Amino acid sequence: MDIYKIAELSIGVENQSDFTKEYMKDYLCDENEPDFVVTVTQEMISCEKEIAVEEVPEQYYELTSVLRVICHTIVEKYNGFFLHCSCLEYEGEAIIFTAKSGTGKSTHARLWREYLGDKVTTINDDKPIVRFIDGRFYIYGTPWNGKHSLSNNIKAPIKAIYYLHQAKENKVVRCDSISSITKLLSQTVLPNSKESMNSLLSMLEQLLSTIPMFDLYCDISKNAVDAVLNSLIEI
Repeated sequence: MDIYKIAELSIGVENQSDFTKEYMKDYLCDENEPDFVVTVTQEMISCEKEIAVEEVPEQYYELTSVLRVICHTIVEKYNGFFLHCSCLEYEGEAIIFTAKSGTGKSTHARLWREYLGDKVTTINDDKPIVRFIDGRFYIYGTPWNGKHSLSNNIKAPIKAIYYLHQAKENKVVRCDSISSITKLLSQTVLPNSKESMNSLLSMLEQLLSTIPMFDLYCDISKNAVDAVLNSLIEI
């Protein structure tokens, strides 16, 4: 069994393929006692195939199985949740860009790297994990980093969250609390028990009571980056 350090948790993974080991290698650690263990089974892999929205290479179903177990376990026991987003570290804090697939999260994050260079660091471009630790929400890189394989095994406290919309005019509008929770729920893995769902909703409410969330209407230009930067000044 290999043990990986992800979101400040030591996670053991049993029965993993060579492909999964290679995919997760940057998160290997030398600890002996995991906080919890994921045991991959053929039943788990078959289930991922059945619920997949689109067909992917066979080896990826095992990776998705591991991620799903981690997501459920973190919600149940470790004050955290998975969030489908692209997130950057800027001036010591995390800026999150989320939206439904195909909207342009990765494209917008790329604009930040192009225009701001080494002032920004990619935390994760697809599937990071959020945790509440010592009174603050942090977002963490994970091995599941999207088609461009962009991530770092780092964390940063969350500064702001932006929900992207493609538009011709660049503007930022503060979200109300109800729409914010709805948008975040659409971009995470929903728990499979009432107790875990209540835990997730409680975390989201706490997150949104301390961290602002905005609708970002944007094109693919430096003006889109400037719109976000201007909004950060007011936080």
